[in-house]
Formats: sequence, structure tokens, C-alpha cells
Amino acid sequence: MIGRNNKFSIIVICHALVTLLLLLNVTIVELPNRRSIVTDGVDPLRTPSSRCSCNGAMSLHIETGPPKAVEKVSTRRTNKTLGNLFREVIEKESPSMLKDAASASSSRSLPAWRRFEERISDAELYEMNDPVVEELLHDLRTQPITAVGNWPGGFHLKLSIAFANGMKAIFKPIRRDLDYETPLEFHYFSEFDLHRAEVAAFHLDRLLGFRRVPPTVGRVFDVKEELQQRSNASINATFYTSSDGKLCFTGICRMYCVKSSPVCPDTHGNVEGSLQIMLPSDDIARWATVKHPYGRTTLDPVKWEKDHSYCEKHVKTLPEYRQGRRLLDLMDMAVLDFLAGNSDRHHYDSFEKLTNSSFLMHLDNGKAFLRSQIDELACFYPITQCCLLRASTYGLLRHFDGGPVTLGQTLKTSLQTDALRPVLADKHFSAVDRRVRMVLAIMDECVRVKGNSTLVLIADDF
Repeated sequence: MIGRNNKFSIIVICHALVTLLLLLNVTIVELPNRRSIVTDGVDPLRTPSSRCSCNGAMSLHIETGPPKAVEKVSTRRTNKTLGNLFREVIEKESPSMLKDAASASSSRSLPAWRRFEERISDAELYEMNDPVVEELLHDLRTQPITAVGNWPGGFHLKLSIAFANGMKAIFKPIRRDLDYETPLEFHYFSEFDLHRAEVAAFHLDRLLGFRRVPPTVGRVFDVKEELQQRSNASINATFYTSSDGKLCFTGICRMYCVKSSPVCPDTHGNVEGSLQIMLPSDDIARWATVKHPYGRTTLDPVKWEKDHSYCEKHVKTLPEYRQGRRLLDLMDMAVLDFLAGNSDRHHYDSFEKLTNSSFLMHLDNGKAFLRSQIDELACFYPITQCCLLRASTYGLLRHFDGGPVTLGQTLKTSLQTDALRPVLADKHFSAVDRRVRMVLAIMDECVRVKGNSTLVLIADDF
């Protein structure tokens, strides 16, 4: 991520405790509280697993022997945030600067992105119903652009965009239309990242109570006035006039930034895309990037598809998954990926400075919602093999499945607040509901086979 190198700015981030409520004229979706849904009396078998519309697409193999013990989960929220972490550092290094920083921050309101950064905790990117998030989404939709650069690395085009209030975000331009579905013969690796998938993943992650996808919106830019004229030299050099007179560009990346697949404006000279807030840089938060134990590869089949005891032998035995929240976070990530159909999960990231057991971020969701009729069972292996899930996650899925409004319907309503509405075709919402039933059916079967719900549905503070 792009760093904030101005030391005084970092101090202001750390010490500003400004609460600014912004009333937006948008539809707010009421979010259920994960931790209030699941009770000690939860009946995991309330709905029979026969409700799963799997159509015989997969066979479940559950290890019936004694599971390898996962140490007692100690996942109490510490309320450690980036803001108070920086405060601790500055108090040690330069305590005399605290008074000056507090005075500076009290004389003016800090922008939403700064308050968002300082509130990031070891539990989540933001708290439920935090008004700063709504203010940040508003800024992402409306703030004027000041600079456009390239986002380094990766196979797909991503632009780094700076705004007038100091905010920075990642822009993924449109590559596919609303009704597009990836052909069956396509391998996911050869598909473009979908900007609509990034927007939908943020909403889905928030509805599931995870809050681990950075705030993301859809936005439309004028290609000439907002992108080309504010781009740096390297990006500007990739703009050209196409044979039909449009101002197109390719950007810079490792594979798909070529003239055979350019980004071109619509008839009004505009291009739409997803805009995701940049998270604090590595020098501030110290990112930890770890290979996902079920990370996808180009190999077919991969090792866990051949070894049904892979989780017991090769995942639960690793120190990082024997205690703390990480193994259950992997299960949450698998739920999100399966519901969204995202099979392009190679690694995961966390903020190491917030403790080694801080939450796992759900980044890079551009390969989600590629197919509505096909369920990406590759995402399902962590759940089926480990037979573990947070009780709160299970309870929330059961809440949506048994309630008057399904998760798919709630997602559709939530996405109506975005500028690109409709963000997804209706067929994807019914696919989400179908997959919810599949997850519940698998967990119910795990409970039946294991004979004890406490071995499968784990209660913690998340």
C-alpha cells in the first residue's frame, strides 16, 4: 500500500478523537449482530441437510476418527487499534509532541479516511454501523481526483488514485458487462478481474458480519478529464486513440495490459469501475502475507483434492492454526469465497503490528461472481475437510436461511445503494441463497458424523 510518509500526519491520525456524523440520503440495510444470534441452545440440526440443492455435484468425506485437538481458542477482543498502537510508539519516542498533535487535531475535522485508519483493530477493519464508514463511502463516490498512477504488481490493470482530501484508493476498471458469465471452458486464471465483484464482495462481507473487506464503491470517471489529464507519465503513455476515435488506455501490469484488451470509454467518454480505499502501508501497519493452505494453483488436481485427511494432517498440525483465531478465520474466508464463487484465493494478509493473531483480510475479490449456475467447490474444501465453523457464522447463515428475507435478497437491497446499481444480475442472488443451504447442510452433516456440535461449531468472541 502507499505509505503516509509525513510524520506529523501520522501523529494526527493517532491522536484525533473527532466524531463527525454525516447524514447521507441512502438506504441503510439493517445488519444483524452475529454475536447476538447464536445462543447456547442453538440447534444445528433444526433444518435437515436434505434442503441442500447440491444436485449430486460433490461427495462429502468426513474423517470419523478422533480429530486432532485444536488448543482452547483464546480469541478475546483486545480493542487494540492502529491509532492507540501509534500513540504508544510516539509516547516512547517523542512525548513532547503529543500535546502539539492533540492541539492540531482539535482545530479542524480530520477526513474520514484518517479516522477510518486509526480505528482499524486487531478484530476487524471497522465496527458494525460505524458512521465513519458511511462518510468514507461518500468520499469515495464524490471526492475530486488529484493524481492517477499505476498500482504495481499483479496480472490485471489497477490504478492508484489520489484525491483532494488526501485519500488514496485502488481503481479497477470495467472489463465485463453486467450479464456476463465466464464460459465453462475458461480457467479462472485466464479471466479478467470484475469490478462489480469487488463492490459486491464488500457488501456481502459486511452482511456476514466479517468486516474484513475494505470499503469499496462503484464510480464513473471521465476518461480524459479525470484520468488522462491527472495521470503520471508512465500511465499517460498508455493512452491512445482507437480506430473508432475513442480515447483508450492499457495501463501497466504483468499480463492483461495490452492493446488487444484495452479500457475504452462509453459513448459519453466515461468509464466505470470499482474504487477501494487503500489500507495503511507496510511501514505503518507491517503487513504479513501468508500462503493459504488451500491456495489455488494451476495444478489439477491439487493435493487436498486427493487427500481427504489433508486438514487433519497438514493444516491443524501447524502452529499458527493450533491456537488463536486464524483457523476459524480461514473457515470464514472459505464461506465468503464459496458464497461469492471466488476460487482465486492464493494467500491472505493481516496486520502484524496489531498482534500475530489479528484478523485475516479478505482482499482481491475480482474473480467472484463469475458464474451463477456453477458452484465453485474448490472454495469448499476447507469447510468440508476441517469440519469447523464459528458458531456465530453458522447462526447468521441459519438466520438468513430461516428468516423472511434471505441473504441473497438482503445483498440485492444493500447493493441498491451503489452508484453502479444494478451491481449484479439477479441470478447471482439466488446462487448465494443456494450456496447458503449447501454450507448449512455440510455443517449439519459434520455435527451428525462427529456426534457433538461443540467439536464443529466453535464459540468465540467474533
